[in-house]
Amino acid sequence: MNDNPVSEMREALLAVLSTAASMGIDIDLLCHLAADELLDDQAPSTLRPYAAGAVYQLGACLNRVLEPDDFGTCQWR
Repeated sequence: MNDNPVSEMREALLAVLSTAASMGIDIDLLCHLAADELLDDQAPSTLRPYAAGAVYQLGACLNRVLEPDDFGTCQWR
């Protein structure tokens, strides 16, 4: 079953990371800093259940932007 809101958010993240990379922003550093913020002990407790999954998505999207040929025509599920 497709989860359209999740797919839409993932595509939005991919577009933001791709645009940032095109602008010369170090997206590897950006994603690592974002992951650190998500996993910070002082992050709101309401976000903690989602932190690990969010960090995974950051990594997956980062890899897809940095190595697009590895994904070919693969569709996210």
